[in-house]
Amino acid sequence: MNIKKIIIFISVLIFTSGAIVNAQNYLKHSLGIDFGTTLFSMGTMPLITELIFKTPEGASGKFYDGKFGIRLTYNYTYLPKQSIDATLGFYAFDTHYGNYSEPVRDGSGNIIGSGVISKFYNGSTIAIPASIGVRFYFNKNDTPSGFFLLPKVGMTTFIVNGKELRDDGSTRYKTTTVYDFYISGEMGFRIDLFSQTGANWEVRPFIDISLLELGYSFTPGIRLIPLPRLAIGISF
Repeated sequence: MNIKKIIIFISVLIFTSGAIVNAQNYLKHSLGIDFGTTLFSMGTMPLITELIFKTPEGASGKFYDGKFGIRLTYNYTYLPKQSIDATLGFYAFDTHYGNYSEPVRDGSGNIIGSGVISKFYNGSTIAIPASIGVRFYFNKNDTPSGFFLLPKVGMTTFIVNGKELRDDGSTRYKTTTVYDFYISGEMGFRIDLFSQTGANWEVRPFIDISLLELGYSFTPGIRLIPLPRLAIGISF
């Protein structure tokens, strides 16, 4: 019985070692710059917030005003079709909301006077997202390319500088830090450029495109992000 266990153990060890050696035939490291964060901050979030929170007439700013963002990505391929995925980035946005009286209109309905604000809040926020997970590739070539699924965990740190005008006329300045933890899954494609003509190159470019990220965020709840990743980079 012990001999059978030893044989099974040796077989598993040989299989695992063979897989690791096979993985070494491929470029194991990847670095990329992800512009999906820019798309999220300047496109996706402003569109969603504008649909949910309509900017009132007479408002001096949008509820959510997204700024530039970027994210760095790193992959380590430890098996031909599996790799560790780590990201770190930042993006910025401003928030603005207030209570307004109705604007003054003439008989035709045209606005002739702006609404008077009774209370407002302005905030500038810097967000620092970070995540780590494991990619599983699905292809026939035993390479880290093509369609992938990426279960991951992450955290976004929000540093908020806010200014609030209260009903009594006083102004309050406050800096707060909020931490948002989440678990999610990402699905997309990695396109390994020049995989045929540059098969022997020590450095090759790639494109990462994620179609959807779905998960659970412990602060706001459901996490649903279309096109969360649009990255270019190099494998080496």
